[in-house]
Amino acid sequence: MEESMPKRAARKTQVVLNDLMIRQWPVPERGKVQVPDGTIGGLGLRVSHTGQRSFYLTYMHQGRAQRLTLGPYPELKLAAARLKAARLIEAVNAGQDPRTVPGPGDTAAPASAPKGPLFERVLEDFVDLYCKVHNKASTAAETERLLRATFLSRWRGRALLSITAGDVLAILDELIRDNRPSAAIHAYSNIRTFFGWCESRRLIPESPCLKLKPPAKKAKRSRVLKDQEVAKIWHAASAMGYPYGPIVHLLILTLQRRGEICGMRRGELMGDFSLLKLPPERTKNGEAHDVPLLPRARALLKSLPRFDSEYVFPARGKLERPFSGYSPGKRALDALCPIDAWTLHDLRRTGATGLGNLGVAPHIIERILNHSSESFDGVSGLYNRAKYLPQMREALALWAAHVKRVVKAHPPEKTLIAPRKRRRPPLTSTMATTVYCSLAVPSPDTHNSWPTDSDCSKMISKSSLRLRRKPRRRLAG
Repeated sequence: MEESMPKRAARKTQVVLNDLMIRQWPVPERGKVQVPDGTIGGLGLRVSHTGQRSFYLTYMHQGRAQRLTLGPYPELKLAAARLKAARLIEAVNAGQDPRTVPGPGDTAAPASAPKGPLFERVLEDFVDLYCKVHNKASTAAETERLLRATFLSRWRGRALLSITAGDVLAILDELIRDNRPSAAIHAYSNIRTFFGWCESRRLIPESPCLKLKPPAKKAKRSRVLKDQEVAKIWHAASAMGYPYGPIVHLLILTLQRRGEICGMRRGELMGDFSLLKLPPERTKNGEAHDVPLLPRARALLKSLPRFDSEYVFPARGKLERPFSGYSPGKRALDALCPIDAWTLHDLRRTGATGLGNLGVAPHIIERILNHSSESFDGVSGLYNRAKYLPQMREALALWAAHVKRVVKAHPPEKTLIAPRKRRRPPLTSTMATTVYCSLAVPSPDTHNSWPTDSDCSKMISKSSLRLRRKPRRRLAG
């Protein structure tokens, strides 16, 4: 099975492999390790966390680095693997693709040109004609990214009709061996949809995924954060500052989804920041959703810097796009508040549980979360179009008061200082001069009352913004 090589490979120490070394090579705790052989260039041993050992060959073909699995050990002996690798390297030097080179005992005819449309061509049509039509833009982009990274890297140049259920299983099994069950589930779902679409358009007689079962069971998270953990997250977010700190604060106060807060547009904020109106294309269930904003959330929004962008949280250096630095922000947040096994989505579950403990009715909680639950199915869902905005506002006020009590009851054990970023982009004329930081706006955690409008409207003058200048060279003598 062929794989695409990563653009940057880690430097590995070459050793002269022998059978004893192969059998005793340590098994990694997770993932896999690769041990290049010092005898044949490109030949190596792969050891997975399951204990499976196999030989692989890396080579260059048509300007691209490729990896080809030669066979498992001990079924394929070391000497046989070296002979096979040497034969395939000769084919590469002759300009041939090792995938089409028959073995010493093979009598099959040389591989001919693929029959039918190629996988990559059909994949482009699937994205344009199905994903971009039936899915949200973010979902379509993620589906395309996953299919390209997981399947196109293995099946590039192959005819669609030549792909079998065994080919799909080989990729899914590898993800499971690498301890990536969630990635395997998403890959299975997307490739099953792809081949179902191909079958409906008569491109293939039958989907190779028709009789395949899901590679793993999707684990349902049930993590509810404790009050002390919510307080730690709040304090850590306060230390981080703009943009990730305010994002986390809004996630806690509004209980909305990560993408809905990070992709917030200024045109969606009504009046004096008292209501957030999410259009259908920005919600998971495709229905418009109104979110009441309480005083603390309004004060936070007013304190944010304003850029020449339609987004409240624009991407750094790309004001035409919303913030998307989820992973770096989460890592920085975890460094300030080490909490075991939690995600930003757990904040919604924690808030829903907290609202239930505060006596809020279940259907109001569902409205706040914008869930398409059983509470609004059937006749009730068709005829009851009430938005329950007053009840939602009252419920979120109870939740905000609870968060305030929790934060005050559990102050930070030590002064939290967010790590400084190594590089900062130069200031441009499109950037506003307001800065969200403790110098411009006092932290709400240090006050018994909410910040006033005058506090939120303070600006740092241009004279206080220090621009880096190149040091002057000193002339000798």
